[in-house]
Amino acid sequence: MTPTRWMFAALLAAALAGLAAGCGDRGSTPAPESAPLTLDAWKALAPPGKYDIDALERLKQGEPKLQDERAWQKFSRDVLLPAKKKDGVAVPRS
Repeated sequence: MTPTRWMFAALLAAALAGLAAGCGDRGSTPAPESAPLTLDAWKALAPPGKYDIDALERLKQGEPKLQDERAWQKFSRDVLLPAKKKDGVAVPRS
């Protein structure tokens, strides 16, 4: 093997090893943007992001009492809509 080919092979092997090392399992901890939210954590989010579908789904996951449809509807009526109005986020008219 010529020195040029040897250097190319060594660089290629090093690059592949670096890529393989970066592709390992990151553990079972969910990414912060997909982790369930508590009610206090949701209230601390900045509008309008706290009203995104993803944030509301994470809130449902993090608060077992909100997983019941009736409880979610009550939360939406009593907490979510007033908070949207307070934060100046558009509230759809029904």
